[in-house]
Amino acid sequence: MATLGLAAGDGFPVIMQGAGLTSCRPLLSLLQEEDAKLKFFALQKMESLVDTNWAEIADHIETIEELYEDDKFESRELAALVASKVHYHLEQFDESLSYALGSGSLFTDQITSGKPSQYVFTILSKVIDKYIAERLDRINSSEEKGPIDARLESIVESMFERCFAEGNIRQAVGIALE
Repeated sequence: MATLGLAAGDGFPVIMQGAGLTSCRPLLSLLQEEDAKLKFFALQKMESLVDTNWAEIADHIETIEELYEDDKFESRELAALVASKVHYHLEQFDESLSYALGSGSLFTDQITSGKPSQYVFTILSKVIDKYIAERLDRINSSEEKGPIDARLESIVESMFERCFAEGNIRQAVGIALE
């Protein structure tokens, strides 16, 4: 069973790996602490465990979302990534996309990691769908609309660049045709 302790000198909790971490309760309790470093630590560990412990984390999704919404919290993007993955497992894909876009480079780094997960593929398809919908909306609308979300454009452009760099011209054309 996993136990929680303090690391000597740095004040961070240490998760001892016995039979493996069977609950995220110790990490979830750290989200209630005042120290931002403890919250960052908890989110960092949760991000690596969210695929197996998402149901338990989902019970505390509001707390994670509040951390993302707190402009003073320095690890907002990490909170957004954890929230995105939880919403993905709950099959709330619009919410998942919204938080993935809020996680900035933490999400885009997963795209280029070389081993993208089903989560990444699903969110990328949602990015493409939303980008296409927004482009069509602007083309078919008679009223003036604001610009397309720059985060969407950035991800779509990086997908094209990656396709061209890897020689996947067919994939790039498929995305463009869609």
